[in-house]
Amino acid sequence: MILSSIAAPIVHAQEADRAVRSAFISSDLEFNDNYDLRRDSLGNALLWTTTLGFGLSTFTPVDRLDLSAEGSVRAADLPSMDDDVSADNPIVRLDYDRTIDDNNIRFGFVAQQADVDFFDPLSDVDSDGRFDDTTGGGTRRSLRANAGFDFNEDGPVSLGAYARAFDFDYTDNTDPDVYDRQSFTGGAEIGFRLSQTLRFTTGGEYRREQYEDSDNLDRETRRADVGIDASINPALSMRGRLGYSRVESNRDSGTTIEEGVVGDLSLISLDKRGETRVGGFVDVDENGQRFTFSVGKLVNWDNASLDADLGVSTNEDTDLRFVGNIDYTLQGRDNELSLGLRQSAATDEDGRNVLYTSGRVNFIQLLTDVSSLGLAVDGGLTRYEDGASDDSDRLNVTAQYNHALTQDWNMNMGYRYRQANSDSNGFRESNAVFVGVSRDFLSAR
Repeated sequence: MILSSIAAPIVHAQEADRAVRSAFISSDLEFNDNYDLRRDSLGNALLWTTTLGFGLSTFTPVDRLDLSAEGSVRAADLPSMDDDVSADNPIVRLDYDRTIDDNNIRFGFVAQQADVDFFDPLSDVDSDGRFDDTTGGGTRRSLRANAGFDFNEDGPVSLGAYARAFDFDYTDNTDPDVYDRQSFTGGAEIGFRLSQTLRFTTGGEYRREQYEDSDNLDRETRRADVGIDASINPALSMRGRLGYSRVESNRDSGTTIEEGVVGDLSLISLDKRGETRVGGFVDVDENGQRFTFSVGKLVNWDNASLDADLGVSTNEDTDLRFVGNIDYTLQGRDNELSLGLRQSAATDEDGRNVLYTSGRVNFIQLLTDVSSLGLAVDGGLTRYEDGASDDSDRLNVTAQYNHALTQDWNMNMGYRYRQANSDSNGFRESNAVFVGVSRDFLSAR
């Protein structure tokens, strides 16, 4: 469950030349009055889910490797069918990083397969706040991958490159608003150090997005720029880029092209507890140039931290919209609080201006040395600027009690409320109570 005291599959260690192996098993029994979140519930469901997972973390002075995998077996007594036993939600994660002097290489991926009827969209929110408002049954497969390197960063000539890709695939799904999509982004930059405090750069980026919707969008974005990285003084640095971008969107209904000047200018000022950021950005999407301005702050206290960027964004079709992100954590003597909020303005696969918003709050209060009470709230909201498209929102609230039975065994019980609302599917909600046990395994060398 969300707030259980189960150890995470990946355990981080700080010592050099260290390997940590971990594993867990959890088994949860859940009673749910609308398990697949329909407008009109089919009836009550009883779910018994057992999850197995393992993790491996290795550390050396120059390398870090994190690998984890997990999967579930579910026995279900559903109102819509006979009793069913099935495997679900296998997830594999890999992250690797190697740094030697001013050279770095990194890569990673996350792969998941989930039954849409049991999949929680708020468990897989993109960095911009977007989430899949999934309905219609079937299977959802997702793959996210990234790779990059930076060579000779402090030398007279440096080279950096990166690539990101994702692939979302649906099978046996009946919702016409849920469809396959793929994206690839790759870029490179060459730097020429003119002095100890000034570097000139030139680079480019290519992005391709494909959506297998009713209009079969195939969108390509190309960008080239030049810029500088400057250290004004030991506490103040500046980054600037100026370039040109072209966006070509091909659909069955026709082709559109947008192009224009792009760039960004940002300043970062360091202080004793963190940093202050300010920046302006100009980008080009399918609806033309988008202008964004933001101010950010990073603060680290003894028992808390705040990392926030707040700003506004607009294009020729929309008014100013608030955008940004806030991440805050507080570690008390017997409690812990973390919260996050993100909002971004973008253009979707249909060329519509859209606001993506997501938020989360997690609070854990220790009751005794072996027990705790937790509360988790997650939400997501998609709003379209034209006022006529299908807005959607999701909300999850979970309250959970945790108790350590032994050094290795834990139990949990609680209540979960889920809500979904959209213009096309209406308002849906579910209530669930659950109880579970888990055990953790850990070895280090």
